Amino acid sequence: MATLHTFLKRTVGQRLSNINNLGVTSGNTDSSSDTSLSTTERLNDQANDGYSSTSTLGVLSINGDDSLRRPLLHVHTKIRQKEFLSRLIHNTTVMNMEHEQSMNDNICLLDRKLPKELILRIFSYLDYKSLCRCAQVSKYWNTLASDGSNWQSINLKNFQRDVDGNVLDHLSKQCGSFLKQLFIENCKFITDSNMRNLANNCSNLERINMKHCTKLSNTTLHHLSKHCSYLVYINMASCHLIDDQGIKMLSSNCSNLEWCDISWCMNITENGIQSLAESCPKLTVFKAEGCTHMNNKAAKELAINCPKLLFLDINRCSSLTDEGLLIIVEHCTLLDTLIIANCRNLTDNILVALGQHCHKLKRLDATLCSQFTDAGFSALTQGCPSLERLDLEDCTAVTDETLRHLANNCPEIKILTLSRCEQITDEGVRYIGSSTSAQEKLLILELDNCPTITDTSIDHLLACQNLKRLDIFDCQQVTKNGIKKIQTYFPDLKVHAYFAPRTPTQNNQHTTSCPFCCCTSCSACTSSCCTVS
Repeated sequence: MATLHTFLKRTVGQRLSNINNLGVTSGNTDSSSDTSLSTTERLNDQANDGYSSTSTLGVLSINGDDSLRRPLLHVHTKIRQKEFLSRLIHNTTVMNMEHEQSMNDNICLLDRKLPKELILRIFSYLDYKSLCRCAQVSKYWNTLASDGSNWQSINLKNFQRDVDGNVLDHLSKQCGSFLKQLFIENCKFITDSNMRNLANNCSNLERINMKHCTKLSNTTLHHLSKHCSYLVYINMASCHLIDDQGIKMLSSNCSNLEWCDISWCMNITENGIQSLAESCPKLTVFKAEGCTHMNNKAAKELAINCPKLLFLDINRCSSLTDEGLLIIVEHCTLLDTLIIANCRNLTDNILVALGQHCHKLKRLDATLCSQFTDAGFSALTQGCPSLERLDLEDCTAVTDETLRHLANNCPEIKILTLSRCEQITDEGVRYIGSSTSAQEKLLILELDNCPTITDTSIDHLLACQNLKRLDIFDCQQVTKNGIKKIQTYFPDLKVHAYFAPRTPTQNNQHTTSCPFCCCTSCSACTSSCCTVS
């Protein structure tokens, strides 16, 4: 792969050199800008929700400006974005006849000796920035770079304000059956009619993110179900027009679904979730944040039909009680992530069950689960030694005892949130700081609004050598000297803190105080000062 990339890079460099000789700006072609990605890496980039692609889209044409120097992600103005999309749609090349003739006279050895199919194969290993550079080398390379086989994944999020239905229609025709991933998040001008054309043209579509596409309805799911049977991933969060009927149509033919997000789809009830669960037994990721109809009945159907669940997000599903979630925990023993924030009806019974059945659990978000106590977390930590992230914000019943069990039983902990756990004291922080595993692996600790925390806790954390962020907002007993001490040990540590403005002195000296940092004057801040996000 490295040899292939080096060979192609030299060829691109040769062609760009020819362009320079013709008076066309070639831009920077250093290796740092031309890093190529394998096809697998490009199609499985997992930024943000774990699966979204950040690659750019399109082919730039040769002209007299400095477009070669500008990656597509940095096209700032609406005019440049629209020009870019127009070129992509119509597959045009802006090149005067003199330059075209000169370039035809300088066809490189690669074009003469290698068949078109082999060059396309080489291009398939490039990321989109490199493809766009190649498209500006010559008219021939422009044609090859814009071939549908190179555009298996398209992300229009960066052009959401300019993308309308016509753009999607043209792209679906150009890409055809090659298209496997489409990300149109926040593209609010796309309609059901455009999605119908997409489904007709791109039958091999596997992943689609249409989050916040508010004009899409059940009709879109009908067309996807009818033509895109290979679909394994769909994000329809905040598509308020979708209801149970649409979910039933989608799941009836897309039985291979593994990843589904219906967050904030308020018209989807337990009946829709039941249809999805019964038809899609391969589900491993299910997100239903804010779905108030996600009740015990829906939880039961999900648990019985989808035992392979790895990731479950039921944040703000306030209708759930122990009865429904216990069934999920007992049947879905492979869970590694469980988000139950704002489910205030849950009790310690859930934590005990997690410790008994879900031994692979890595992340638990129990924010505002105020009925959870030390007893429940004791059972959890003993049965879930693989925990890496634990969010206990506003779990007001938690005390230092929970931190003791965590330090003794969970050696993999990396992120710990204890915000507004008012019973946590310096002793609890001592348990964490004295844990050998935390000293090596703890990255983020959030202690904001813990009123009994003092500088002693800061001293306990000096042993945590890999700590990257410490939140101590409104910890009134933590002083500036304590913060400066830990930042002396760890200069790269980000400390998020707040200090009230100082009271003016009686001698009427006008001393400026910054309410967001530990210095008297902002201009006097040094690298040892705390930073505030």
